[in-house]
Amino acid sequence: MRVLVTGGTGFVGGWTAKAVVDAGHEVRFLVRDPLRLGTSVAKLGVDPGSYAVGDITDKASVEAALDGCDALVHCAALVATDPRQAERMLTTNLDGARNVLGTAVELGLDPIVHVSSITAIFTPEIDEFRADLPVAGGTDGYGRSKAAVETYARGLQDAGAPVSITYPGMVLGPPVGDQFGEAADGVSAAVQMGVIPGRNAGWTVVDVRDLANLHAALLEPGMGPRRYMAGGPRLDVDEIAAMLSDVTDTTVRSVPVPDTLLRGLGKIADIVDRFVPFQTPVTEAGMQYYTHMPPSDDEPSKRELGIHYRDTRETLADTVAGLRTFGRLKA
Repeated sequence: MRVLVTGGTGFVGGWTAKAVVDAGHEVRFLVRDPLRLGTSVAKLGVDPGSYAVGDITDKASVEAALDGCDALVHCAALVATDPRQAERMLTTNLDGARNVLGTAVELGLDPIVHVSSITAIFTPEIDEFRADLPVAGGTDGYGRSKAAVETYARGLQDAGAPVSITYPGMVLGPPVGDQFGEAADGVSAAVQMGVIPGRNAGWTVVDVRDLANLHAALLEPGMGPRRYMAGGPRLDVDEIAAMLSDVTDTTVRSVPVPDTLLRGLGKIADIVDRFVPFQTPVTEAGMQYYTHMPPSDDEPSKRELGIHYRDTRETLADTVAGLRTFGRLKA
């Protein structure tokens, strides 16, 4: 099949494009700047020759990119932690979903794969991520954006469109050229601080290569609407500290800071940021996710699609190696 991949110059989209090609399909890209293909996905050995110049917010360019394609994997999304970017993020991602997913449905593509997030179905009360959970979304702009797009995508599913949705957790692994996922910043910060705080907190980590294989496995027409979790294994604070110590050959300690204190610090950081903008992983929403992170039920993708989720130690080691290569983490 000929498959359009949006976000192909990014972390998830680049690895997804490689998995699509490795599965025997032809890939086409929708890009704003074709030069970025050479510094990103081409570094994975993917031929970037087939592309259309455009943007997910421009319906005409999306239609042109989809022309002649059989299937779609929609990875592109604006991600911002700055609350001042929340409205722009919501508008960009929702308009983009309507243009990309909606147009693909109109043109009769099958299948259509949409990359969502565990944040779209997150609430502090759940004890396990499952693909049948209702749309919820976190308290931050990113969570609200993902929830809004999720509602739209599920509406297409309810109408019978062959839309498959995946729900990744904290996506880590080797970079695409120099492109890392946002979650790599969390790894870098944890190693540099040498501390993993919290008591019941945790990470759910999925390797970007395994997520990409899931997207490629979903490229089977005639299967109708589907949803799959891809949260990855859950690590508690002790496991995170031990693995990071192991793969960095440094000391990273777990410190049993009360989770309520971490959430309180997140609220304070958000208030301060309104007056003195600064970059920090400690935000109200970030600490909600971190301290209330449940495990993910990824068994359906293993059982039904044969997806193998690799050992998280390998994922962290490859993430750290990439960060060091590009000078984002000291060797």
